[in-house]
Amino acid sequence: MRYTGNETIGFLDNVADSVPGPLGGVMPHRIAERLRTQIPDPWFVWNEFCPVGTHVGVSITAPCTVYLTGYTLDDAPQWMSLNSVVDGRQVRRDIAMQDLGRAVPDLVSRTLELRPGKPMRIDLDPAQSDDGNFTLTLSHTCLAEIIGIDSDEDVLPWHGPESRRRWTHYGSSISHSGQSVNPADRWMSQVARELDLRTRDFSLSGNAQLDQCLARAIANEPADFISCAVGINLVNADSMRERAFVPALHGFLDTIREGQPDTPLIMITACSCPMQENTPGPVICGADGVFNVVGRHVDYDEGALTLSRTRVLVEEALAKRADPKIGLIDGRSLLGEEDTGYLDDNLHPNQQGIDLIARRFAVALPEALAKLERQG
Repeated sequence: MRYTGNETIGFLDNVADSVPGPLGGVMPHRIAERLRTQIPDPWFVWNEFCPVGTHVGVSITAPCTVYLTGYTLDDAPQWMSLNSVVDGRQVRRDIAMQDLGRAVPDLVSRTLELRPGKPMRIDLDPAQSDDGNFTLTLSHTCLAEIIGIDSDEDVLPWHGPESRRRWTHYGSSISHSGQSVNPADRWMSQVARELDLRTRDFSLSGNAQLDQCLARAIANEPADFISCAVGINLVNADSMRERAFVPALHGFLDTIREGQPDTPLIMITACSCPMQENTPGPVICGADGVFNVVGRHVDYDEGALTLSRTRVLVEEALAKRADPKIGLIDGRSLLGEEDTGYLDDNLHPNQQGIDLIARRFAVALPEALAKLERQG
């Protein structure tokens, strides 16, 4: 059997819709077109199109080949992760992507010109798995085009046991984890494996801006629980003052609650970041790859946000809502002041920092959900 074009959509997880690719395949989007087109920002366009947390899952009884390609902004190596169960244990194989194409942004039209490379093949053999099930995690730092799936026998989609709890997460570049070379090493991926969760991933580098269309996307996605990391992108971009932030936060939560009134929801405040704790943004990245705050030339800037202030405002907003199904995790408990040595570029945790967040969140999340359950 050969599956091409829209026939491959069912094999993809963490996808809202797709568009045709230059090589005749499909390119997944994580947010539906009606919603994603409401944000006219080229960096959002790119990060939404990156298949962060997206998997190709197959269940096979005969050898099978998956054909795909990727599109990058630069020459950085791109990796995928293939997972299966062998002798009762989860086994991971890292796969380097080859013959990649290029994505060339047009900042005026806010579109991407895609210049294709060559398809690469990934050969799967059911003898290499206890149950014939394979999950391929796509790179989180380049675009993907799924060209086709071939086998002499029928291939079925595989997205893990139906009994797994569904976790929807919304967050910034720290959730996106661009500093992880392999998508399997992102902190969300680590937590999902540790707690056996099925993820719906709205991690968007630079774009956790409390956009209403993202709240709608979250509301539309069935979930057993939701987590939202809020604060650092708003301060980094200097995109809001306190006057706008508080009602935007309430509106964001109101929209989620319209679709999911009783779903447990965990708010996560900003991790520690010394340059922004008490200094407003924006921040810029220098030629050396290090981020710094842009100096302000005003003596008084009422309502300018800092990370410390966003934590207070989030806590106050949740107290005012008195929603027994909304909990709070202080981001400093995941990456605190004593851990900021992991911020190699002053902003993003390196892999050691990402691993630390994963270990701590894998403990904090069940505790927060259990607390909500007790509150009833």
